[in-house]
Amino acid sequence: MIDIFQGIAFFNFIFFSILIWLHKDKIDYAIYIFSFFLLGKGLTLFSNLILTKAIFPSNETILNTGIVLNSFLFFYAPFLCFFALSVVYGAVSLKKYWIHFIPFVLFLLLNTIVVFARLTKVEESVFVKILDIRSTFTKLYYVQVVGYTIASIWILHSYKSESVRFQKMSRWLKGVLIAFFTVWMLFLASSVTETNVNLSEGFTFLGVLLLLLLSNIVIVFLLNNPEFFYNHLSVKLQKLPDDKKATRAVYEKLCQLIVEQQLYKKADLKIGDLSEAIQESSRAVSKVINSHYGGNFNDFINSYRIEEAKKLLRNEDEEITILTILYEAGFNSKSVFNTVFKKMEGETPSSYRKKYLTSMYS
Repeated sequence: MIDIFQGIAFFNFIFFSILIWLHKDKIDYAIYIFSFFLLGKGLTLFSNLILTKAIFPSNETILNTGIVLNSFLFFYAPFLCFFALSVVYGAVSLKKYWIHFIPFVLFLLLNTIVVFARLTKVEESVFVKILDIRSTFTKLYYVQVVGYTIASIWILHSYKSESVRFQKMSRWLKGVLIAFFTVWMLFLASSVTETNVNLSEGFTFLGVLLLLLLSNIVIVFLLNNPEFFYNHLSVKLQKLPDDKKATRAVYEKLCQLIVEQQLYKKADLKIGDLSEAIQESSRAVSKVINSHYGGNFNDFINSYRIEEAKKLLRNEDEEITILTILYEAGFNSKSVFNTVFKKMEGETPSSYRKKYLTSMYS
């Protein structure tokens, strides 16, 4: 039963990762970062199935592959922290955090040595020493995942924002992190009680079951709250009305046109310009925006402008003034820009830029 649960959870994590990558141009950057956590966790579950010989029990090549794939045990935890940072500060540079991948590289090296030793059939005493070193290193896993999980929760907890979008996303992420923390604790309990087979297997079963539930919860959350996964410059999938004019196809066409032609950069853009561009009446365009975006024309266009402004504010060239940025994004008034930005992001443009630059160089 444990193997079946692990197999389903593996499929769900990998499937969700692929789904994100196929839509990475539309997906919010923070969700793109989260996909690497799902990938690492999925590959680790797959390696567990191989190493316990639940699948391909007599294939030595597959077994060696499973040993190497097990290196991802130390890969995914940092991405929880990177995800939290991306939710709070926007895109983060992974090159800056390269040091966090050292445990993964070291474990990959150890596993490669184990596979090499198996293939070359080294002396048993030498092989045992190699396995002992690997086993000792593996014990650091719980320190890593617990540390990164707590750090991620703290990042979200310490950041204050009036943005409704951030608050809802933050609550969901905290819940996921707490659930993963529970999983780590169950697996740790299983490791500590390994002398008691029944108790150890019980903890393992609960941990795998919770992982399976989490993998499905993530997908359900995506389907029910696509606006938290897709950025403002993308299509938002919502329940469609029966009105033929308010179809998803029209909305997608409208969004694509705005992005490709960067129409949001026109400060004097009017709804009539959009209706003419997609050859629909102004009333139809207004109805499509209200139905699928959930707001009026001004809020709809300003959401594009704010995303453009955020991208420019994350530019490390501090000589680019906020005045230049607001004009480049399509605004023609500093007061309007500040008001709209604070309404949508919960803070001023200056505060957003300062926090982002601080996160990059702290």
